Amino acid sequence: MDNYTEQILPIKPTYKDFALFSGSITLAVIGLALMLFMNIGIGFLLVIFGCVATYFTKKGLDYEYEYIFTNGDLEVAKIVAKSSRKNVCEVGEEDIQRILQYNSDKFQNELDINTKMSVRDYTTKVSDNSENWYAFISTGKNKDTAVILELNDKNREYIKRIFKNKIEK
Repeated sequence: MDNYTEQILPIKPTYKDFALFSGSITLAVIGLALMLFMNIGIGFLLVIFGCVATYFTKKGLDYEYEYIFTNGDLEVAKIVAKSSRKNVCEVGEEDIQRILQYNSDKFQNELDINTKMSVRDYTTKVSDNSENWYAFISTGKNKDTAVILELNDKNREYIKRIFKNKIEK
């Protein structure tokens, strides 16, 4: 029988996301004004570009991460607008060396020692929840990586059970 757990983590848009969205709408409106009062060609291009940019930035406002643990293997997928799913990270159980709490001194020491470690953050980025953030330190393909996840109670119990020898506080 497989050991399996999953978690959906909805992500709230940042101010940068809203700024890009409102900027694309503004571009379309400026293009419309140019088209009506000055130059039809340039205005038309700005309207088209602004509408396309608005479409894509609007979809980018609604996304979530899905964490799936199966027999110790980790898979992270990004789901955009509840329609498009893309795997962004896969880590095998054998590649996970240690699991550290994100805001612990041990993780900061790990980052200081291994300056070439890449950090992949799949959290809500809301610092109020940082006590639930865990760094999965893995080695693979000649590169050390820290995968940061924001785990709920069910997944914290799962990693305590499956990775009991690799969790450090």
